Amino acid sequence: MSRVSVTKPAGRATALVLSTVRAAILSGELSPGEQIRQQVWADRTGVSRPPLREALEILTNEGLLVHGLNQGYFVAKFNRDEMEQLYTMRLLLEREALEEIEWPTDAQLAELENVADDIEQHARSGRPDIALQELAEFYLGIYELSPKKLIVEEVKRLWIRTAAYRSLSVDVSADPGRSGQRLHVIVDVLRARDLPRLRELLLRPTLRGRSGVAVGGHVMPSGADERRVAG
Repeated sequence: MSRVSVTKPAGRATALVLSTVRAAILSGELSPGEQIRQQVWADRTGVSRPPLREALEILTNEGLLVHGLNQGYFVAKFNRDEMEQLYTMRLLLEREALEEIEWPTDAQLAELENVADDIEQHARSGRPDIALQELAEFYLGIYELSPKKLIVEEVKRLWIRTAAYRSLSVDVSADPGRSGQRLHVIVDVLRARDLPRLRELLLRPTLRGRSGVAVGGHVMPSGADERRVAG
């Protein structure tokens, strides 16, 4: 399955900043609305200002960051109405993408099984940022089975834009075994070629996100009993 990215390949220094800042956002270290202190991140990653700024521009183009003139870069923050709009767009496009899919081969099913195992392993080892990135790859890898490629690309963009809130609504570390089990159920549904059940499982997190509630100044999907596999 392909990595979750809609940008051109970056140089090594820029790629280092991209992965480090993305991990900080996915882990919750950087919260929605928080400013990116350029000198702090240049020191932390050991890179000069040009590749740092290039990385921040890439993240801004992806929708993870916003840039204010004479203010700097900030983690994208959305109010409840904006989050509802984002998840409404996701729901419409994801439903359309799942109207038909090309069923995965045995090799693709095995790859999805491996990703599910990796998510559980990283959750157990205290790396929720990696687990959350892999969780996105797992879901988007399934959407990529749709022949409606333009719609799938827009689904990816919307997943990126909502990534900053994933750490607030998804706790893969609370019960890694249960998280992994639920993902393996999705693989079993794919293996059985049960499209109605697949739609139900994949769209459930997006439906919860659409009916999100404001918590602590942020917007979080409701449904605490199933948050571990929310998107």
